[in-house]
Amino acid sequence: MDLYFVLSALFCFVISLIFTKFMIKKMVNYKYGYDLHKADKIKVTEMGGLSPVVVSSVAMLFFNPALSLSIFLPGFVGVIDDISRLNSKEKIVLTFLMGIPVAFLLKLNVLLSVLLILGIFVSSNLTNMLAGFNGLEIGMGILLCLFMAAVCLMNGDIFGFKVLILFSAAYFGLLYYNRYPAKVFPGDTGTLPIGAFLATIAVWRGFIPELFILMIPYMVDALLKQFTAGVTKKDSVFTPTQLKNGKLCVEGGYLSLPRMILMKKAMEEYKIVLVLWAIEAFFGILSILYTKYFGFNIF
Repeated sequence: MDLYFVLSALFCFVISLIFTKFMIKKMVNYKYGYDLHKADKIKVTEMGGLSPVVVSSVAMLFFNPALSLSIFLPGFVGVIDDISRLNSKEKIVLTFLMGIPVAFLLKLNVLLSVLLILGIFVSSNLTNMLAGFNGLEIGMGILLCLFMAAVCLMNGDIFGFKVLILFSAAYFGLLYYNRYPAKVFPGDTGTLPIGAFLATIAVWRGFIPELFILMIPYMVDALLKQFTAGVTKKDSVFTPTQLKNGKLCVEGGYLSLPRMILMKKAMEEYKIVLVLWAIEAFFGILSILYTKYFGFNIF
């Protein structure tokens, strides 16, 4: 591994870290939310995902403009949603359309272009939905990228490995401040690009089955929400997770993957996050086993 790449990854992390800290200080009175899972309701800066999105978008310009666009466009849609609150139909349309220019720039054939557009649409929304606890969505997103990077490395795809590591490095800068107790929330600005970028790499580099395995926890979460509330209507039937004696618990309401776990056993916020990280790591290991023993490039 060359020194230039290591320094580039370190640079992405440090710049993202600095930018995130700057945003926390400057935006806390302009764009903020309250942590519903804390006894004391303290202002927490939102849209922290802007930091890794800007850093990784710029970094990807040195590799392929299409990769930069696969991060920038979802981030832009996320900014609009975080500021003006898009309705479900508007969000569906925008997240569907943002894959078209990426497919065009990558000059994919018709089949792969369709798969990429659908992949970006589905994956970006999935990584945006499994959220709500300090460090959860960003930590899981980093795990997704690291395991996909391992898959690329095992298949000799050094290019894919490098861009995924740089993307992860930028998001590590956000995770430092988003981890429990969070000083910043990523917003849709930070969560939508994770799935979009991963889908782009998976389709372009030929690792669609591995991505499917990695996304299983997200799909389970989405299905639970769909069957118990309706994905686009869950906010209207929102029943907050309750905090009792320092532990989170769920008593009724719609189901999601974390809520289903908390319904079985109450636990501290950081513990439910660790449990979900562990679940994602399990499927990450399965994706590695698949690529080692069964993997082949379908396209």
